[in-house]
Amino acid sequence: MSDESGNLSKRQRQRAATRGRRVATAERRRTVFELVVSGHSYEAIARETGLSPSALRRDVGKAIAARAIEAPERYVHLQVARIEKALLAADAAIERGDVRAVSQYLKVVAALDRYHGLATALTPPEPASAPAQPRLSAAAPPLALTHAAPPSEPDAADATAIVERAQNGA
Repeated sequence: MSDESGNLSKRQRQRAATRGRRVATAERRRTVFELVVSGHSYEAIARETGLSPSALRRDVGKAIAARAIEAPERYVHLQVARIEKALLAADAAIERGDVRAVSQYLKVVAALDRYHGLATALTPPEPASAPAQPRLSAAAPPLALTHAAPPSEPDAADATAIVERAQNGA
């Protein structure tokens, strides 16, 4: 058999090379995206791949933009699978005697309950017959003046002056 690349025209070889670069770029973006999702930092990935962190961020951004939005049902299944993986890890830590893993275990169980719809099913429903009344606190009694001077008693001269002014129209 003869070499097929020798039988291709120059244009066909260019198209094949371009297609190869696109496939390699898409594979690199997918790999970088999966590493970021797994929790690796851009700097650690950059050291391993030889790319700059800004190029990796750009690749991750393009990978996110290229992703089709999954149906909510499929996304829930994906999240539940991730949560179950975390549940297994927390369970294994508890089995090893790590007491700190109990709080993480409970958080994971709560998240799993939320995705299975148990969180809303376990909350007691509000009574339907009682109308929703706003709950207002009792009004506070008026504040007493503690630093005010007691009212002064007007002396006779002041009272006479007030009466004269009132009579004169002033």
